[in-house]
Amino acid sequence: MSASATTLRDAAAILGALSAASAASAAQLHAPALKLGFLPSCLHLCSSFLKSYAASGRLASARQLFDETPRRDIPLWNTLVSACARSRQPHHALLAVSAMVGEGSRPNNLSVTSLLSACAQLRSLVHGRELHGYAVRNIPVLDLRVLNALVSMYGRCGRFAEASTVFAGMGNKSVVSWTCMINACCENGRPAEALEVFNEMRLAVVKVDEVTLLAVISACTKLDCTSELGEWVEEYACENGFLEKTRVANSLIHMHGKMGRVKKSCEIFDSMNVRTVVSWTAMIQALAVHGHGVAALVRFSQMLRQGFWPDEVIFLSMINACGHSRLLSEGRQLFKSMVEDYHITPWMEHYGSMVDLLCRSGMLDEAFEFVLAMPVKPDPVIWRVLTGACRDHGNMNLARKVMDHVIDMEPDHEGNYVLASNLYAANENWGRVVDVRVEMGVRKETSRCSTALSYIEVNGEENAESFSTAQHQ
Repeated sequence: MSASATTLRDAAAILGALSAASAASAAQLHAPALKLGFLPSCLHLCSSFLKSYAASGRLASARQLFDETPRRDIPLWNTLVSACARSRQPHHALLAVSAMVGEGSRPNNLSVTSLLSACAQLRSLVHGRELHGYAVRNIPVLDLRVLNALVSMYGRCGRFAEASTVFAGMGNKSVVSWTCMINACCENGRPAEALEVFNEMRLAVVKVDEVTLLAVISACTKLDCTSELGEWVEEYACENGFLEKTRVANSLIHMHGKMGRVKKSCEIFDSMNVRTVVSWTAMIQALAVHGHGVAALVRFSQMLRQGFWPDEVIFLSMINACGHSRLLSEGRQLFKSMVEDYHITPWMEHYGSMVDLLCRSGMLDEAFEFVLAMPVKPDPVIWRVLTGACRDHGNMNLARKVMDHVIDMEPDHEGNYVLASNLYAANENWGRVVDVRVEMGVRKETSRCSTALSYIEVNGEENAESFSTAQHQ
């Protein structure tokens, strides 16, 4: 066998091994490819290594290999740009294509498709429109991938009319095209139109795939659709074999739970053969939102027994479940376990949920001490939740302390003064109501103001106080 034939055989062997290799194996194949001289001279093999590294999240290794390649053609540039976009590093994709143009290579259909994906991630309408203009001027025929990417980009950037125009101008639409349009509807607050597009898709006899159905379920969830429509979507998923897909089942659990059909969520969850952390989260959230705290705790215990490791979202759902059901000791234990047993750093939402739980349980002083002891600065929402609880429970002394903190944190937030005014009004302290409203007007000296009258009845006499209400330019 000739040397050239042996070389080709060895290169093909590495290429074949690389296609089935894991991330660690790809790194091990890199060394023999270098030793045999295939890298960086063989661009096809370089491209395969780039794809492998990017797929495993090792974008730095992919970029290093690319930088070591002296001769770069457009397919290799496209591989790098696509790797950046797929790795959720859209800025790097834009930088890569800038360098590509700087070296004299012109982006083609594939380049533009990847770049539009990057623009969609960044929600950069300016760059997206520039790319659209470039493609129209420099690419003779925009293929379906570019048109699909344009629909997605305009949809993500909030330009629904442009997305609709591109979609309407397509000739042959693929399942991806229809899915992009459905998603564009959902992302622009048009879930009813998303379902209309889905109906058009079915009338066009286009085969629905899992991604399309997930988009449709998302539309139903945002629409708060009727039970009939929700059941129809579930029936469609079941008849077409999609209910066996874990992601579809998870979405249906969430949809039914959001619409109050917790029993339906439980039925789907119990029928699943394969469950993920997302499955447990969706089930627990459905129970939590509708006040089934004990049931949520039971599911949480089952999840732990089956070896799943709870994350931040699960704990947030569980603490909320305890809050809705006023399970104080259980909520305290969950928060403690999250920090001490699972070493999870609480989000502001976790702290807020604990304050809400304590307030719902009437433990206002403990809630106040909890907020003061937080290792991070409480946000104004937490203080306002505590203030509202003080008002509802008639604890005016604590309410005044809390309001002092709130106004010190956000002295220009009109809502704080309204809250303080309502607080004093609930305690029939009309003098302080006037003081607070006057102070609110004084805070707005730099804004255009108009005079308003506040009428307060004191001892049967109606008194009017004028104060300034700002209307920002």
